[in-house]
This record gives sequence, C-alpha cells and structure tokens, in this order.
Amino acid sequence: MEAGTPISWTSSDVTELVTFEGCTELRRAVPLARILRSHGRIFADSAGSAATYLLSEPVSRIGVFISHNWAVSRMLKFLALSYHFSFGLASLLVLPFALLLGAATALGLLPDVDNSSGYPVGISCRMLCPLCFLVLMLFGRNILAWFGYEGPSVFLDKVCIHQENAAMKQQGIEKLGAFLVASDSMLVLYSDIYLVRLWTVYELASFLSQREISTMTVVPVLQAAVVCGFFMCVTIGNALFVLADRFFGNMQLVLPVVALIMGNIAMFVVRQWHRERAAIDVRLTNFRLQDCTCFCESDRRLVYSNVAKLMRSCGAVPSNAEQEQALDAFNDLVRRTLPQAFRTALGRVPCQLKHYLAFSAARNCTLMMDNWAQLAHGREPRAVLADSVAQLFQTLTVWCFMSAAITTLPAFHLQLTGWRSVAWCNACLIALLVPGVLVIILCEEGAVRAEGSDLVLAVFVAADICVLIIIVICLRGITIKPVPAPAPTEHSAVDNTAGAFDAQVPQEAANSAYQEVVLGRAMFLNDGSQDISADGSEIECN
Repeated sequence: MEAGTPISWTSSDVTELVTFEGCTELRRAVPLARILRSHGRIFADSAGSAATYLLSEPVSRIGVFISHNWAVSRMLKFLALSYHFSFGLASLLVLPFALLLGAATALGLLPDVDNSSGYPVGISCRMLCPLCFLVLMLFGRNILAWFGYEGPSVFLDKVCIHQENAAMKQQGIEKLGAFLVASDSMLVLYSDIYLVRLWTVYELASFLSQREISTMTVVPVLQAAVVCGFFMCVTIGNALFVLADRFFGNMQLVLPVVALIMGNIAMFVVRQWHRERAAIDVRLTNFRLQDCTCFCESDRRLVYSNVAKLMRSCGAVPSNAEQEQALDAFNDLVRRTLPQAFRTALGRVPCQLKHYLAFSAARNCTLMMDNWAQLAHGREPRAVLADSVAQLFQTLTVWCFMSAAITTLPAFHLQLTGWRSVAWCNACLIALLVPGVLVIILCEEGAVRAEGSDLVLAVFVAADICVLIIIVICLRGITIKPVPAPAPTEHSAVDNTAGAFDAQVPQEAANSAYQEVVLGRAMFLNDGSQDISADGSEIECN
C-alpha cells in the first residue's frame, strides 16, 4: 500500500472506524477564529468542558484536521496557526496600508530625516509596515471575525470530542479515523516530540493511507517564530538605518554591521531547522509504533486494535494475521511513506519564495516609499522615479538572493559545532556581503545616471519587469523534486538509511543532530504542564 492510495473498506469493524454511519451528530468542527481567540487560549491545556464542546458545531465536511501535541506550548501553536492561515492575508492587507503611508509621506504629512542625498527621507513606512504585517498575521483572523467571517472549519480534539461525557468521549475517540476521512486536508503542527506520540503518529499515517501527500501541510511550530523574528529583525534594522540617516547622513555606514549581526542570528536558527530536518529522517526510518509514548496507557490497546483492523482490511496483512504482524506492517508503511511525505511538505529550505519577497519588501520597498518624501521637498519626480526603480531591482534580486542563500548555505557542514559552525556561517555571510554591497552601490550609481538618461531608466524598468515575471512563474508552482530516500531494509539498519537527507548529512552528524535538537530542546517546547524524559516521553503530568 502506497501513500495516497484509497483503501477499500471491506470489514464492518473498519467501516465503523472511518465513517459516521448512524452517528452523524458526532461529526463536528469549529471555526478557526474561535480557537485563535485570546492568543490561542484553548491550547493552554488539554482539559475540556461542556463549554469548550459547544464551540464546535455539526458539519457535513471538515476543512482542516489539526494534528498536534498538547505538550507543545500554547504560544508556539498560536504562532504556527496564525502564520499558516494568515500570512497571505497579512501580505494582502499590508499593501494598501503601505501605499497610504507612502502617499502621506509624498505629501509631506509624515515626519522625515535628512540624509546624504540632500533631500529628507521619510521614516514611517520602514518603521510601521513590518509591525503592521505582524499585527495582521497574528490578529487578522480575529479582526475578520468581528465582521462575521470566522474562517475555515477545523477539527481540534479538545472542542470536537466531548471531554466530560464519558460515553461521548469514547465514541469520539473511536471515530478519530472518521474525522480524518471527513477532512479535506491535514495540518501537522510539527514539534520535536511529534513522532514519538502514539496518537499523532496514528493520525498521520491513517490520513496518508486515504489522502494524497499534497493535501498534508507540515508547519514546524518554530517556523512561525522564525518568521516573526525575521520581521522583528527587519524592524530593528530599519530603525538603525533611520538613526544612521539622522546622525551620520548615510545609512550604508551601518549596513555591513547590521547584516552581520542579523545574518548570524538567522543562520543559527536556520541551521537548527536543517538539523531538525535531518533528525526527522533518522526518527522516521527507525520508526516503531511500539516505541511511541502515550499519556494514557489504556489508550494503547485501542490504538493497536484499530491499527490492526486497518492493516487487515486494506490487505497489508492477511485477514487472520496476529496483531503483532499487523503492527509490523504499519511500521513498514510509516517508514516507506512518511519520510518522503515530510520531505515534500517541508521542502529543502525553511522559507519559500513568498517569504523572501516579504522580507525583502519590508526592507527595500518601504525605503522606496519613504523616499517619496523628497517630492514634498522639491526634488524632481524623475529623480525619485529613478531611485524607486533601482530600489525595486535591489528588492527583487539582491535581497531575495541573499535571503535565499542565508536559508540554504547553513544546510552544509552540519557536523560542525561551536566556533567552527560560527566561523562557517560568518565566512558565508562575508562571501555574500561583498558582492551584495557592490551591487547595491552599482544600483545607486545607476539611479543617479537614470536621472539624466532615458536609456538607463528604461533598462532598469525592463529588468524589474523581467524579474517580476520570473517570480510570478515561480510562485505559480515550479518546485524542485525532493531526492527520493532509499527504502529501509531492516529496522536496525540505520547506516543504510542515512543518505536519505537531501543535504547528504553523514549518519554521525544526523544522529548528533537528533540528540541536540530532539533531546536538547524538549524542555523549550514543553509548556510546563508536563516533564519530558531523555527519550522524549512524559514522566509526569502536573
């Protein structure tokens, strides 16, 4: 059985697991905005009540099945959900706000500072647009809820399964497979402990047995924090540039220093992401359902029984196979399908083209609109136009390229740690910074020449249009196919599966990454309500 191959349910026992036949009232979902209220207060703990159950309502279909661990902190899950569902919304809504600020700046209605060009430049776009983007990403869904749009319907166990009525709770748990089948897509809020929890692994593999991999989205809970952190870095960097304009008359004086500081922070976080990605391969290619932890050990028997029924019904094992044989078939399914599914969902780098564009626009497009303040101080519109097309070219080329390189280069030499890792990151940054600064200088010189030359101005405009066309084509779905992983032979043959990681990380480095990321950061992901032991399992619940 391959991932995404629909199963023909032949057993009445299995039909009960994956359909709501005779109990359609159990098929419930909750609008997204309701679980995002008060910074995701619903994720504070796993305890539910009749009030939380009433947040959901009966539905005919479920939009998104949210698979997560309760041991992960509430704030990380809130950031991940806001990032996944609101990044595009924030990008769309921040545009009119930025244009409004740019127009007000051009009319001289907003404050400005002097700089080396001899004409003042504005500060409002650079200071407010990144912050506005963050506010819209984090609270945009709540704002839309005020106008009656609560977003797509989602499944969240705490509110869609009754937590106080024991009979209804048992029914809901038994129908978990039916919730999966009734969902259009699955959103995995991935954390370091996701793949060691019994229920989440069961949800994941059960969904893949019925759905195409393309309908599953994996969002590492730290990725949203990274995106928010990047925008905060851009905001801080913009503030430093404004101060440089104010006191030194030239913001380029602080550019190398800001680039090195922010670049080091970014590359450190990105290297952690690549190590985590390597650890995923190690964990999946050595997966055993029997090794997964379960908060309530009484649930283990139910999960094992359901998995065995699924494996027998789909033909993975004979109908009279023992439970242990069925569980081994399930383990083999996970090892064969999930590594590729995670590689496809995660991609090769932690950021996509849309993220690079957003980071670059927050830096250069805001500066371009702040330059419109020069119109209010008598500068020729043609000169401002020349500066604007040069800034746009920088945004689409230099800053996008540097953002992409910063998220790609850390994938190499993951076995380096300590000062060697820092040295490697800084060598990469310097190698990027030198040509980047040269191109920026050439763009500024070109902008000066474009003030008096129609040909230079036309070349800049044509270059901007060509790069925009290429970006639009890329955004419409051109992707790089992940390198397929070799099929594992034996569960213990770790060295035969180490080459699965796309960056060709040595097995020792991958295991080291697993120890560092999975074990070293378990307490960071934990919200304090549960203690995590060295193997990632719960040892106490407060």
